[in-house]
Amino acid sequence: MSSRIRYCLSGLFLFAVFAVLRPVQAGEERGNSPADSTLRVYYKEVKARLTTPGGLAMCDTLYARAAASGWMQMQAIALCLKLDHFYFKNDRTGILEGVERVQEFCRRHGKPEELRYFYYFAWGSRLITYYTKQNQYNVAVYETRRMLAEAQADDYQRGVADCYRQLANLYLVQNAFEQAYENFRREIDVFEAHGIDDINLPTQYASLAQCALELNLPDTALTALRKGRALNSEQPYQRFTLHKASALYYLKVKDFEKARQYVDSAEMQFRANPSMRLYVPGLRFLKAEYYKTTGQYDEALRVVEESLSDTSRNKTGYLRQTQMKELGDIYWLMGDVRRSAANYREYIHLSDSVRGQEIRNATDDFSGILEIARLQNETKELQLTLQRKRLRNTYLIIGLLGFVLVLGGLLFARVVKLNRRLKASEALVKAQNSHLVAAGEELRLAKESAERASRMKSDFIQNMSHEVRTPLNSVVGFSQVLASKFRDDPAAAEYASIIVSSSMSLLRLVDDVLNVAYLDQAEELPRTDCTAMNDNCHDCVSKTLSQVRPGVTMIFEPSTDDPVVHTNLKRVMQVLQHLLHNAAKFTVEGEIILTYDCLVAERLMRFTVTDTGPGIPPAEQEAVFERFVKLDAFSQGTGLGLPVCRMTALKLGGSLRIDASYTDGCRMILEVPFDLPAEE
Repeated sequence: MSSRIRYCLSGLFLFAVFAVLRPVQAGEERGNSPADSTLRVYYKEVKARLTTPGGLAMCDTLYARAAASGWMQMQAIALCLKLDHFYFKNDRTGILEGVERVQEFCRRHGKPEELRYFYYFAWGSRLITYYTKQNQYNVAVYETRRMLAEAQADDYQRGVADCYRQLANLYLVQNAFEQAYENFRREIDVFEAHGIDDINLPTQYASLAQCALELNLPDTALTALRKGRALNSEQPYQRFTLHKASALYYLKVKDFEKARQYVDSAEMQFRANPSMRLYVPGLRFLKAEYYKTTGQYDEALRVVEESLSDTSRNKTGYLRQTQMKELGDIYWLMGDVRRSAANYREYIHLSDSVRGQEIRNATDDFSGILEIARLQNETKELQLTLQRKRLRNTYLIIGLLGFVLVLGGLLFARVVKLNRRLKASEALVKAQNSHLVAAGEELRLAKESAERASRMKSDFIQNMSHEVRTPLNSVVGFSQVLASKFRDDPAAAEYASIIVSSSMSLLRLVDDVLNVAYLDQAEELPRTDCTAMNDNCHDCVSKTLSQVRPGVTMIFEPSTDDPVVHTNLKRVMQVLQHLLHNAAKFTVEGEIILTYDCLVAERLMRFTVTDTGPGIPPAEQEAVFERFVKLDAFSQGTGLGLPVCRMTALKLGGSLRIDASYTDGCRMILEVPFDLPAEE
């Protein structure tokens, strides 16, 4: 159920991210004097032209004018607008510098109440949101926890609530529903305890309810839904989230009639408001979940297929991974085991890809956290240096003005205070340095362990395959000797031929495994063999003739131009031999034709293997190139042959595909680039 709720709440997470993309607004604390009115007009002009080349200069002008009039809040707004100039361009360096400018300005004035909003706005709505948009979730969590600690120390409750919301949404992305539920609850508790009005509160109740359902707390979910509905929000998206959460609750308690009513109400939000198109995936999920829970599997399939066909929204591997699992679940409930297995296989494949990307992202995130901590330590070391300089200056002033007792006493008190801060800062720096060293060593060991495991896997496959292949060659050779020796004994000859056939199949399996292991590690295959292709194609046909069924003709139509080219002859012949073997295996009557064209101008050889066998259905023409896929579960083979052929073609810089326009059997098209010999 975790992937189901995560997909459902992804719309809420997107809303939480986009909700903070608003530009900062001018405050109303000042009067309507002519100077203030002029600044307000100029502020609107700056905001309208923020992304233009002259936007930064206008921000500086607004700051200077606000400073001249003594309007601190407008100065902070000017700095935030300058930050937004870089934020909307995703300029990381500009964002970091802009956040530091805003926060330094607020700290310099003691972070009064009218400046706290801007201090935490720059931190949460800009820096943390930037990391979230870049999928650097661990860095975002790290920064959010730092912001939470400072907001709690400042007793700035709106900032505390925003931090809990950020943490809840970040935990949703990582499937940590218990932590997400706890942070949504803390956010709502802050709003309720301090009487803070927030336009997004109904959505937060809906999120809390859905997390409660994931944790099997239906009573808690119902309480949250009642509180959310009591707010009577006029926002379409908030009403939709409450309807969606209510529908999921009634599906959970199996009250399908009420669930249907809320599904219809949610759908009405989209019909009445075209602006809701951004959240269509949430509606589709809700409908699919309703149809699946109520046994309307055909309707559920239709909704999931509609989501899959929506290419404008289905851009991430995770969304497609979730939809593949949904299809597998539905087909399983319908009893269609074959389709269910195919979708689960695709889901596992996509899960591996997403998991690998998540591991890489996590590594990058931790590296970013370490980098941030290093920069912070460098800043603190610089501050320590400045503090030491201040101490020296203080001692100098005491020596020069020691005769002034009152002033000397004040300076002495200042020296004592700075000494305490210095010792505390030094202790903090040492503790953080030791933590950084331990974290760096742990990260290095984890990386080495992962690389070592990958190498061991590849070495194991290659060594075991070679060890099996050596005795298997002996089995094949001696079984052929037995077959020739007992030629006059039909029974013994038949048994020997069975041994030869089975041994050859096993040998092909070992070869396929070796090829897969080799190709997985190879970047590209060399093209160093200088040869003409007609004779080699004749050899391929000759080697396959013994496998052709009676009544089937195998033909090679040589190219009229047979230039000498540089290619990888072994790999090209390996692919052609396998394609001919497949054609002979499945063709019971008619003919098999091998031909090729040598396109000198394009430096390309195009081989075609055409047969009159049963062919491959259009829907399966890409699936056969996946590993371990067989259209006929009772046929011999492992399903590695065609994947190995395609991998070989790709490593050679070419391609292997099925001609969909040919319907009298199957036509495989292999395209391989080549190099011409250097002219002497």
